[in-house]
Amino acid sequence: MAAGFEDDDVARLRIALGRISRFLDRRSRGDQLTRTQASVLASVMRLGPIRISELADVEGVNPTMLSRIVAKLEDAGLFRRLPDPADGRVVLVEVTEAGRVEQLRLRAERSELLSARLSALPPDRAAELLAALPALESLANELAPRTENG
Repeated sequence: MAAGFEDDDVARLRIALGRISRFLDRRSRGDQLTRTQASVLASVMRLGPIRISELADVEGVNPTMLSRIVAKLEDAGLFRRLPDPADGRVVLVEVTEAGRVEQLRLRAERSELLSARLSALPPDRAAELLAALPALESLANELAPRTENG
């Protein structure tokens, strides 16, 4: 077990992070995007242009499933495919202007939702969360390391 963490501590952290993520997802995606589509959009916004194979690794989705997701996002006008300048046989995906606008809208909506909940916390709890940010960011980086582009 990690230094200082009991099994119950790890379970509590996992459950709390999952609940926060689900809360934000349910209230900010609307009926336009699935959770996976929203995640793929955010990843391409952050890392793109990116190869579909790299994106599949980042998202933890098999390439066939990811190709379907990319096709749906492309049909919705949120993505475009383009040839890799280094290898014309390879396709990259990038967000369109509409995709960028949608991702920024989702990000702002999630931030507003979280901000409203944070402002309702007692000041000492809010200060504890602020102090924990570097540790949470380190954990996020360990769980999903950024690619060279990120």
